[in-house]
Amino acid sequence: MEPVTLTAIVTAIAALVQLLQSKTVNDSTRKQAAHSLRIILQYNKHRFEVIKALSGYNCYGVFWECAQNMPYPDFYQAWHYSKFSTRAMRSLEEILFTRII
Repeated sequence: MEPVTLTAIVTAIAALVQLLQSKTVNDSTRKQAAHSLRIILQYNKHRFEVIKALSGYNCYGVFWECAQNMPYPDFYQAWHYSKFSTRAMRSLEEILFTRII
């Protein structure tokens, strides 16, 4: 059996994240995808990206697995990353596009 490459791991993570984000996947498939992702993330360093990608979805088992295996500041930053960047862009738009009278 050949060792698993980093490319294969990243590809598997990306496919599982897409399944979890899909609105057309049934609950059984979603649960299996979340379970598989939790197993992969136990031995992987891509937790930050996974949390950022799934922060708006109901994947608490995946989040719990990540939180157990990474420093809290890293988890916090990943969890709030998309919310922070969205707020920052809105604030920047307001500043740039506010008409000064």
